Amino acid sequence: MRTLLASAALIAAMLPATAAEVRDCDFAASLQTLVEPWEKNIRSYYNGQVRVALVDTWGEPACCSTHLLIMIPSNDEPAEGRICKVVGDKGTNGFQAIAIDKIKTSYDAKRGLLISFPFKRYIDGVKFTPGVGRVRVNLQAGTVKAE
Repeated sequence: MRTLLASAALIAAMLPATAAEVRDCDFAASLQTLVEPWEKNIRSYYNGQVRVALVDTWGEPACCSTHLLIMIPSNDEPAEGRICKVVGDKGTNGFQAIAIDKIKTSYDAKRGLLISFPFKRYIDGVKFTPGVGRVRVNLQAGTVKAE
């Protein structure tokens, strides 16, 4: 049993960090940064209330220009308003790559929609490491938060 626990701890320590950061929309959130073809790089959930799009600032910064854009309805007036969030790595960095075609979602009635996406993270100028980002969208609370 101890060997099994030690092995599990070692494997967990070797897994890449899963954290992503969520920030308000900025320069990354532009029609010019939507990755084409749009029909392959945009996902829609809850009858179009939640939209997820792959965006790329095309080399700015050179290491990490790929982000997710998440838009949800605003609970504030006016009712037609939208909340716009950008999901990336640290600060204004994005990831080296995000596999939008491999996004997985799950729903918890109390917490909302969990969006999980595989990415490649830039490490040190030479290496990239894979990881999984997780973002929770809660329409009732009007929030988009990293997990």
